[in-house]
Amino acid sequence: MANDLEKHPQRAQKPVEDHLRTDVDAALQLLRDRGSESGTLDPEQNRRLLRRIDLHIMPLICIVYFLQYLDKIAISYASVTGIKTSANLRGTQFNWIASIFFFGQLLFEFPTIRLIQLFPLAKYVAVNVIIWGTILASLAACKSFASLMVCRALLGVAEAAVVPAWVVFTSAWYRKEEQAFRVGIWFSMCGFAQMFGGFFSYGVANHVGGDVQAALQGWQIIFLFLGLLTSVVGIVFWFFLPDSPLSAKFLSTEEKALHAERMRQNEQGIGNRIFKWNQFWEAIRDVNTWLYAFWVFAANVSNSTATSFGNILVTGMVYTKKESLLLVTPLGDIPIGWTTILALQSTNVAGSTKKITVTSIGVIAYTVGNIISPQTFQTKDAPRYLPAKISICILYFLITVDLYLIRWCAVRENRRRDKEREELGDKYVVEENHEFLDLTDRENKEFRYAV
Repeated sequence: MANDLEKHPQRAQKPVEDHLRTDVDAALQLLRDRGSESGTLDPEQNRRLLRRIDLHIMPLICIVYFLQYLDKIAISYASVTGIKTSANLRGTQFNWIASIFFFGQLLFEFPTIRLIQLFPLAKYVAVNVIIWGTILASLAACKSFASLMVCRALLGVAEAAVVPAWVVFTSAWYRKEEQAFRVGIWFSMCGFAQMFGGFFSYGVANHVGGDVQAALQGWQIIFLFLGLLTSVVGIVFWFFLPDSPLSAKFLSTEEKALHAERMRQNEQGIGNRIFKWNQFWEAIRDVNTWLYAFWVFAANVSNSTATSFGNILVTGMVYTKKESLLLVTPLGDIPIGWTTILALQSTNVAGSTKKITVTSIGVIAYTVGNIISPQTFQTKDAPRYLPAKISICILYFLITVDLYLIRWCAVRENRRRDKEREELGDKYVVEENHEFLDLTDRENKEFRYAV
């Protein structure tokens, strides 16, 4: 593959001393410490590095995302394994227990923007995983509406960091052309979690938690098992996942430098822990931020069909509660095919603070969609829930329009930048090592949006 200089020989570079400061990307600091700010990477070295990264990074990311989704939707399995009776839930109380998780997530999303940059990334996520595992296990002791509300809200707070952290991880470890596939892999864990959860809870309902006189009911066993498993994974995560490529023990110093060189063509760097207000405000003003956010919001208004209310809807179709646990498992196939669209936030947003901000706004849109979602399925509309179904159809149409707008904006901006470079000719100059100056996608003239 020809590098960018070969593709655009008219581009000149100029050294910029004012960027010799501490707020540059971590990769450039590594290259400077090594005594070289430019180098080469042959295809075989790149393949070897990519294999090692996949082997050490992807399994843990996938396991944690699998558990994050499974733990979140465990309330759906609890709904048909006795929690309503044990906690004496009435009317719309279960709806609010499903929704309050997303209020907690929404409340903590903006603090997450800062905390992800302030603390070592993997360690911060590991602590959150251990905390939410403990909270999930504690749900087994909740036998009132109030206690369930508190624990579910705290669960949402603890899970707020995962999606922004994983987007940052993906962009720090993988090139643009590699990111969509990897994001698709870890996000597809939602589907596998949905399928596993259905089979697991069916087994619990049939063989463990069926006795109403037992010390532990089926829903309590589900919460205890998943919560304790998650906490153990969080401890493993603390010790084995590096905070960044620069702290990875499975890479030598030479390999770290080669990885930094490998990431040069991303025009994004691999990370910076300084919070930059100009990048934050650029994210707020960028129309793409809100186009991404609307897509996430609209897609997740219908999310309760497969999460909090999947089992309830199926039991309304004359199936038994146990049968519903199996019948919702095919819903897990749905996310596996289309999740690569979520790589846009990893691929098309540059600048450490801006990337975290855009991703966090996307998660906020996700939580708002999920807050609204359970309220669209009102008891008075059972069993057909026609108003909710009509709303979902309208939103899917708007999602299609939104995706076309995202593509149109990207193509237009890429053409504008190409035209500017062509018109300036020899006068077109970019900053030396601009790839590692922690520039945003708007500031970096060499950045091109993936379509």
